[in-house]
Amino acid sequence: MRINPTTFGSGIYTLEKNLGHVVQIIDPVLDVAFPPGKMPNIYNALVVQGRDSVGQPINVACEVQ
Repeated sequence: MRINPTTFGSGIYTLEKNLGHVVQIIDPVLDVAFPPGKMPNIYNALVVQGRDSVGQPINVACEVQ
């Protein structure tokens, strides 16, 4: 599963390819682990990419809080 934090700053859109992994999901809350020094800033978007039960690609956008 890939997680791509999206950073917005000074009107410039950038996409960082920090990869993390989902540790647990409880209701609408995702616990995501990142390597040291790679945690995204608060209010950034995370895009969780995966596949559904029939193999179709899915993307879920989440917010860092």
